[in-house]
Amino acid sequence: MFNQILNTVDRGTTAFSANKFDPMVPFQGQAPVYAEAEEASYNVTELSNGFTVLTESQIFPSTVNMGFLVNVGSRDETEETSGALQALKNTYLKTLKHTNETINYGMIQMSGGDVTMDFDQESMYFKGHCIEYDTIDMFQMMVDIALEPRSVLAANVAKSKNQKSHDLAHHIAKFDPSAHDAELLLRTAYGYNTLGMPRLGTEGNVGNIDARMLQQFIMDNITPKKCLIVASGVKNHNEYVELVKERLGDVLAVPEHQYQRNNSEYIGGEYRTWTESPQTSIQIAFESVNWGHADLAAYQLM
Repeated sequence: MFNQILNTVDRGTTAFSANKFDPMVPFQGQAPVYAEAEEASYNVTELSNGFTVLTESQIFPSTVNMGFLVNVGSRDETEETSGALQALKNTYLKTLKHTNETINYGMIQMSGGDVTMDFDQESMYFKGHCIEYDTIDMFQMMVDIALEPRSVLAANVAKSKNQKSHDLAHHIAKFDPSAHDAELLLRTAYGYNTLGMPRLGTEGNVGNIDARMLQQFIMDNITPKKCLIVASGVKNHNEYVELVKERLGDVLAVPEHQYQRNNSEYIGGEYRTWTESPQTSIQIAFESVNWGHADLAAYQLM
């Protein structure tokens, strides 16, 4: 930089100086930091009320990633609660206890992070990330959206959005006849139960979605023993555990030793559907092993 006074360049001042650096040459006395230079450490702590906390240490300056992994999926829905998980997904930011949807959305935008919720047949998960400064506020928001019972207003919105989800699925199927093949395959194999339950829920049960049903589903399924609280990019595992205790320490343990997930019973069968397409799609499936079985890799190669 040069100090220019009255259109003359003053080279005698010491207030400003000009330097040139090659961006490819490291600064002297400062070693670069590489992501692979340090190996991440993993720590697990189980709280007295049943919640399990798993953290991955920070190995490179970055955001803090947090999540709730809940051992409940669409396979755990019943004829009466079908569509509950899709309803929770459609209203996951609608909280009342500490914040509301507008505040939650603003918090996400101001933190420069993101929060999402999704589910599959086996599990449900909330995940988000933010800068380290906003970790406490973002974690509190995730606790609220994961565990807070849904209000009457949220249930009414969920009912409307669930119906629109079905309408959209029908619309997409008109242009992509194979869009539902994977779900139809499971339904043919297992029927309308366990792994055969529709991911969006049965369309005929949309009208039965209300606050009572959603609140009961949350209390029955989103419980401490089924929750794994995870975080990566954490500098201190014990500090994060203390944060979890502060926000979730008052949640009482429930007698979950009696919980047993119903086994999926293979039924098998045949399903045919007609589409306005010149192509014929044929899919054949057979009974194998569950996801945790030692022979799973061999079946995938077959």
